[in-house]
Amino acid sequence: MTNITVKDIPDDLYARFKGVAQKERRSVNAEIIVAMDQRVQTVEQLEQRMAALQRINERRRRRPRNVVDSLALLHEDRER
Repeated sequence: MTNITVKDIPDDLYARFKGVAQKERRSVNAEIIVAMDQRVQTVEQLEQRMAALQRINERRRRRPRNVVDSLALLHEDRER
């Protein structure tokens, strides 16, 4: 396993972090690992969402322009 040294942590932040660790019944080290893992997961999820949105936008751009709008057809049919 890798070791990391974090320097110049503000006292207030450390105290708050230590309080969270105590509430979760973890050591400060274990809480840091959990926080790092959650942050990485969040970033990965955002990247996946952005990639999905890009794929959706690409499909929309490639969609033929002469496609009939089914919603318009439904409205038209209901007005008869």
